[in-house]
Amino acid sequence: MGGFLYASRMVMLFEHLDLPERARDIAEVLHDYNHELHLEKLPPGHPYLAEQPDKPYAVIHRPLGLPEYIVSVYPESMLDARILAQLFEWDTHRFGKQLDKFDALTHAQHILWERRRADEMQDKRERMKYKLEKRRWE
Repeated sequence: MGGFLYASRMVMLFEHLDLPERARDIAEVLHDYNHELHLEKLPPGHPYLAEQPDKPYAVIHRPLGLPEYIVSVYPESMLDARILAQLFEWDTHRFGKQLDKFDALTHAQHILWERRRADEMQDKRERMKYKLEKRRWE
């Protein structure tokens, strides 16, 4: 199971090479939250960039069998937990109520912290496994 999760994480990393490093975790959490949502950099010449050139990043909804659409656009300075918090505020179905801004932001920050912590633990496990295997063959 760990190998599968690690492999899927590598696929996610390659999908988001056009995003700044700090935004890749957000893109992965967003996709885990709803597999139809994607954080991406808009391609040059996109109509939204003509209207809002200072907001080149977008959350895009790609529902199965329906046309995709842009949920919201963001400047590079906002590529942080606020993106997730905004979506959590809007999602009254999942939380059973509308979260206020503070609760949504706190929840988003906690999820990102846990994600980074889990990634660090996975890296440590993989390094330890490598060292143990290496020692075994010495």
